[in-house]
Amino acid sequence: MDFILWIYGLRLLPEISSLLPSNWRRITRWILCPFPGISSLLPSNWRYLINAPSFFPRALPEIFSFLPSNWRRITRWILSFGFMASVLYLGFLLFCPAIGGISLMHPRFSHVLYLRFFLFYPAIGGMATAAASTVSFVPELGAIPCEPFDASSAVAAAPKLLRISNVSESTRGWMTLVHVVEADRVKVASHGSISKSFRLFRFGDSQGIKVSAIVYDDNVPCVDGLLLPFRKYYISNAEIRRLAELPPDCFYPFYWVINSDTSIREATDVGLPVLPFYFGLRSYDSLHFVADTNNLINIMGVVVNSLPARDVYVEGILRRERDIIIVDQGKRPIILTLFGDYESIEGRAIENLMHAMPIIIAIRVRVTTKKCLSLSIHPSSIVLVCPDVLEAKLLDAWCTDNISELVRLVFDERAYLDPTVLLPPVRDLTVTTIADVLSCDPFDWGNAWIKGHVEVAWPCARSWHMACPHCYELYDYATTLGTLCLSCGLGIYAFPRAWIRLTVHDDTGYVNVIALGAEAERLIGVSAVYMYASTDDENFALYCRVSRQIKRSKLLLYIKRSTDVIRTETTTRYTVVACYPA
Repeated sequence: MDFILWIYGLRLLPEISSLLPSNWRRITRWILCPFPGISSLLPSNWRYLINAPSFFPRALPEIFSFLPSNWRRITRWILSFGFMASVLYLGFLLFCPAIGGISLMHPRFSHVLYLRFFLFYPAIGGMATAAASTVSFVPELGAIPCEPFDASSAVAAAPKLLRISNVSESTRGWMTLVHVVEADRVKVASHGSISKSFRLFRFGDSQGIKVSAIVYDDNVPCVDGLLLPFRKYYISNAEIRRLAELPPDCFYPFYWVINSDTSIREATDVGLPVLPFYFGLRSYDSLHFVADTNNLINIMGVVVNSLPARDVYVEGILRRERDIIIVDQGKRPIILTLFGDYESIEGRAIENLMHAMPIIIAIRVRVTTKKCLSLSIHPSSIVLVCPDVLEAKLLDAWCTDNISELVRLVFDERAYLDPTVLLPPVRDLTVTTIADVLSCDPFDWGNAWIKGHVEVAWPCARSWHMACPHCYELYDYATTLGTLCLSCGLGIYAFPRAWIRLTVHDDTGYVNVIALGAEAERLIGVSAVYMYASTDDENFALYCRVSRQIKRSKLLLYIKRSTDVIRTETTTRYTVVACYPA
């Protein structure tokens, strides 16, 4: 089409040139006449590209005739330089069409090249039009859009999909695929008259990297119905802040603040990467290593029984508690105590699902020795009921196959209170020397296994004491009988409890300990009720006999630090939790 128009223009040119002054006719003819001097310097296949526009050399003398003589040389150099620069520029446009991220071959710009080349350089204009294969016609000037087009805007609008480890404070336009590991409830932090509501989350990605996220105040309702546990989401444009101190188990030094500008979209794509199981679950047989310490653990189990809720006093404060019994494939049932909001929310949800024995994952819970060996909720804990993970499904299938044995352990044998089940004897490699126990700082050391020869510490008139029947705290019933226990807030009645004070020796030193309750009765050989009903003389004779039996025997003991009351009343720093013949 452009070739036909060019031929038509050649035929009309004589008529057009006749209307021009005589001194311009020659210039017009030279526009269409090839210049052999320049074209001869080029390869044969390039000559047709330069012949048509080579009007400048022939037109120069006529142009110079209009200029003063002293300007002719300067003008000649300027026009020659401009001609060569124009040729190079148009060649660059043709063979390097993408400039600054904007393609001139795009349908919105191809007509610009076409018009520019068609008016002055028909051969190059034809090549440019052929290169813009998406355009088959030349649009009219009125059809040219007025708004500018930026081809890179489509790329810039789509955020870069990154992993959590690649997102930092300087990252812009990012997006990442995360797996919601933890979703805490809404909490309120108060400082004086100022309060702030917030909600915490924990995300993970396919690398196993985890990041904490927090939502404040007015943005908390924005995540209602979103960020549900164990679901995958695309998150972008969250505020990135650096952690003041990096926790020991954290490899990502930032945390995210979710605000109104944050984009959250659930990932429903098929073929998404399989995200790993993020919970570092603690095995039941290793709980004694972290008992009565500040270490928090994650644990999973099937709830076999949920005991009724009760009101107890803790340090003078009344709170609602509920004990649930959980167990895993190790068949060591253990108590998990829920209190406060955990009892009213997760505790009631578990109670409603007890017909199916639900699976739970308890995150960041403490191990205590209040009930032999048990678990307790921490303010930062999260309890996930019926988690949708493969490990929970496998445990549920195992529970179905072993339901009769679990019922026997929990309901018939009450194994969750039996030290022989929860704290069986350990190997010698786990035993701590007495010298190491005595040298440990109370804030750095929890409980320990010790082994040594045992003897009764000193003679005593009786081997029993009066205690609270609920929390077993030692009391002088002369002043407390008929009142409430100051520890648990429940009514006190006559409840004798056995005790015996021992001295344990090994090659590194000795330590005084006290055995209470069932452990003391096993060492003495009679119950506390029997000793309570005996006279003082009978009790003293019993004590002497027990002393002779125990003297120089070797025992393996699991000990903890005594409570303030026991330490004050008996002057013993350590209490026996479990003991076995060595």
